[in-house]
Amino acid sequence: MKVLGVKYKGDYMIQVSFQDGIEGVIDLSDLVDKGIFIELKDTQKFSTVYTTGYSIAWSEELEIDAANIYAEITGKHPMTAFTPTTMYASN
Repeated sequence: MKVLGVKYKGDYMIQVSFQDGIEGVIDLSDLVDKGIFIELKDTQKFSTVYTTGYSIAWSEELEIDAANIYAEITGKHPMTAFTPTTMYASN
């Protein structure tokens, strides 16, 4: 699923919109205390979030896959969030 846009909303929250019309706000405050994402504790740096189309990112090293964000917003498991539903014609 392609990310159409991201917007910093304050307090480590971002609004994300997807090509299928799904849109939501996600709180990433727990992320900024972990690993390489610690540098995002600086809200000025965090506010520079952008989309690559298939991820949200702050740099080439700091990004989150769109499937994980989509799953968080929709409540679906990342592996099933993009699985197409197969439909069969009946006789």
